[in-house]
Amino acid sequence: MACEAQISSSNTDSNDAIQTTNEEDESNYEYVTVPPDGGYGWIVTAASLLCLLISDGILFSFGLILTDLKQVFDVPVAQVAWIFSIVNGSSLISGPVASALSNRFGFRTVVIIGSLIGSVGLFTSSFAQSIDSLFFTLGVLFGVADGLVFTPIVVGVGFYFDKRRALATGIALCGSGAGTFVFAPVIYLLLETYTVSGAFLILSGIYLNCAVLGSLLVPLKPQRRKKLQEDVKLLVDDVVTQSVPHTFNEVERVDQNEVTVKEQLVKKTVHSGKLEQQCASDPIDQKPVQKHLANVLKLFKFSLFRSPTFVVVCVSSFFQSIGWFVPSVYLTAHATKMGIPKGEAPFLLSVIGIASMIGRIFNGWLADQPCVNLLFLNNVGLSVAGVLITLCPFFFSYELLVVFSAIFGLASSCTTVVRPILLGKLLGLENVSNGYSFMLVFYGVATLSGIPIAGHLLKECCSLATLMAARLAQVTLFLN
Repeated sequence: MACEAQISSSNTDSNDAIQTTNEEDESNYEYVTVPPDGGYGWIVTAASLLCLLISDGILFSFGLILTDLKQVFDVPVAQVAWIFSIVNGSSLISGPVASALSNRFGFRTVVIIGSLIGSVGLFTSSFAQSIDSLFFTLGVLFGVADGLVFTPIVVGVGFYFDKRRALATGIALCGSGAGTFVFAPVIYLLLETYTVSGAFLILSGIYLNCAVLGSLLVPLKPQRRKKLQEDVKLLVDDVVTQSVPHTFNEVERVDQNEVTVKEQLVKKTVHSGKLEQQCASDPIDQKPVQKHLANVLKLFKFSLFRSPTFVVVCVSSFFQSIGWFVPSVYLTAHATKMGIPKGEAPFLLSVIGIASMIGRIFNGWLADQPCVNLLFLNNVGLSVAGVLITLCPFFFSYELLVVFSAIFGLASSCTTVVRPILLGKLLGLENVSNGYSFMLVFYGVATLSGIPIAGHLLKECCSLATLMAARLAQVTLFLN
């Protein structure tokens, strides 16, 4: 019996020793997400491009749909403009929710859920009997869905790249420009062939493809690597070199001391790490409600507003967005008033899309160059776009409007590409998702008011509407 007890005791001691050794070995390693900077990252970029081609292509072609809705429901243009305003506003305001859900469940899950909600919104819009019902089905459902798709796509691409992050982001954002180029004539053809309800029904099926493309956003697996323990080694070397051994016994004693110091340092590191982890994950003095609220606030990262630079960027985004979407909504109506045939007016949106697509690739490459100032590039794009919108009423011919559309597409692409990269430089990559989503909220609030105001002024005087939108957009230059 004594022998059995002795054997059992020795086994227990050996198991404890093995467990302690494993814990000590594990404490020497950390898990880090390393961007592949290519490889599968380019597949994610291509999937993101196609996903934005569908979602933003439908969104930015709503100017064509609104014209038909005005005729079908026989309502003023200002009332119809509220639909696009709510769509854009809810899409941008839902950015923080999309960011928090992405942090919790991953980019792929959020994109798939957004695609399903967006398809339901477009499907139910095909059965709408009044303009008021479209405020919910098209404005809220499709708008929120577009936000759940857009934010994870734009931010998620950056996690697969390091040195070529701006280029990859620019390529992915080309989907918005390409979508406008593709869907402007497609939606015009659907409206002419199947009317508004049939067009919504077909678009709902097309939008489901975003779920397939979103499934390709496979999360990166953290890689296990050994921690840097230079401080520990230096401390051990200092202890060891304090005395110089002269005999074999002294050498043996120093070796034992070195092992003892290493063990104590490692045990102390493991012990302190466990204490920090326990204190961070299981606060004793917090109530359940306070703990839950703290976790929610941690997901959204409201602490970003403590940065004055980030606050200025958000206020700048508000003034920019008041007039930013006016050309996308009212350019075809403005062209029709100038005497341009209705069948040729949608091509102006396609020109904006093509120019924006080219500009996003070029500006993405340009932003990756070390000698380029991102803030300066952002301000140049804002200034040129603001001046163009100011001069829009003086473009009377179709050829001049084509020139306007091309230059506006190139200029507007600067901000679209540079803003996420600029936030990464200012806030750090780990805060880009939340920072970008908060910036989208300011975009959305401005869009909710800017487009209806421009629609009301368009009814009275077209040039006054565009001039007001341009002046408000140019304020952004001085805020930056």
